[in-house]
Amino acid sequence: MQTAVALPGSAGRTPSERQARRILVGLLPNIYRALEFRDEATIYDRLAVSVTGETLTDVYLEQRRALEIEDRGGAQARVEAVEVLEASEIESRDTGFAVRSTWTVGGMVTHFGHRHFRQNRYDARIGIVPEAGTWKIQSIEVLEQERVR
Repeated sequence: MQTAVALPGSAGRTPSERQARRILVGLLPNIYRALEFRDEATIYDRLAVSVTGETLTDVYLEQRRALEIEDRGGAQARVEAVEVLEASEIESRDTGFAVRSTWTVGGMVTHFGHRHFRQNRYDARIGIVPEAGTWKIQSIEVLEQERVR
């Protein structure tokens, strides 16, 4: 299920850490849920619920490359959980805000005839903007990515 993150009445103000975290909790899982679909148009449309601008194209192309690897017999992954651990260093921008966030993504990976749980942790600077009455991710700069399990 995709969910858009509606703008509150206080959309013109820089959000608190708690508010920024809540916005990310609504946006980040949508990116990973889009991967559950195989039809390219559906994937793009699902990503567009939470991502905008050049980042939408970049994320879409990255996911498309992942699907091509999967189609050639590579690993298949099914995301089971996205957990936002932290939202900090919040800065107001002309439109929207930037936030540094840490989150984990966990799920089952199937390859070479077996399955196992994998969890990755991400640390990134994320730009979030209001668009058509909802928050959307405009930019993602991954600062660190590591496999936790």
